[in-house]
Amino acid sequence: MDLSLTKLRQLLTVARCGSFSRAAVELNISQPALSRSIAAIEQRYGFPIFNRLGHGIEPTSAGAQVIAQAQPLLQSMHVFDNNMRLMGSGEAGQLALGMTPLLASQLLAAFAGDLFGPASQVQLRVLIRPGEHLLSALKDDAIELFFYPESHVTAAEEVDVEPVGRIVPACVVRAGHPLAAQVRVTLADLSRFPWGSSVEPPHEPELPVSARLICDNYHVLREAVLTSDLVCICSRDFVAPQLADGSLRAISVEGMPLPPASIHMARLRGRIHSPLALVAIGWIRHALAAGKLAS
Repeated sequence: MDLSLTKLRQLLTVARCGSFSRAAVELNISQPALSRSIAAIEQRYGFPIFNRLGHGIEPTSAGAQVIAQAQPLLQSMHVFDNNMRLMGSGEAGQLALGMTPLLASQLLAAFAGDLFGPASQVQLRVLIRPGEHLLSALKDDAIELFFYPESHVTAAEEVDVEPVGRIVPACVVRAGHPLAAQVRVTLADLSRFPWGSSVEPPHEPELPVSARLICDNYHVLREAVLTSDLVCICSRDFVAPQLADGSLRAISVEGMPLPPASIHMARLRGRIHSPLALVAIGWIRHALAAGKLAS
């Protein structure tokens, strides 16, 4: 017989109550069952823990030492059990994940806001890099999983991918931009203005632009678009507040279709997700479906 959390709790309850009958009521078991349980512990280790005194008990000299050691042990086991439950529910633990810059700009602040409540016991590390950099980090086991738009990562045999949602892109300029009020915008029109994009491999058409801003922080890129003649493609959800207040305008460009982009999650083949990773995947699926965004 090995000591268990239940056995330790019974031992300490009997010592605190000073009788088997009172301890049995508190533990919600029968007195004979409790007496047999304590007797089994004493028999297992070969010495009495309690002196039986009529209707009461008191610890023996050795028993007092056992109880003194059992109290912090039981407390530690309670903490361990609680931590295991929290980790199993995704409310505690450590997670390292990756996101491409636009996804991080759109989702990360809202994700952190939901994840880190007053009682949070989570350790989260987020690597924000272009897709191919995240793929290398995944293979090096620096991150457990990462999220990226389709076509931003070259397929790898040792990596499993699955779709988790999609984003709707938009080509945006500031209010007052020469293209904002133009009814028909062509690729030739775009070529007259500076282009803004992330450090990820460009997916926009090749334009003979004379100026380009490459920035992997979309919050900074958005501010730059608001204060310049930059043209930028980003997620419509990310700039939804600015489109709503009119400070940014979405433009349609002939010859430049912007279909929805599928968002994928990548992990090493055969790897089982941690509970916290499952929380992150579920949250991101819901956020992409609901259009949740960062301000």
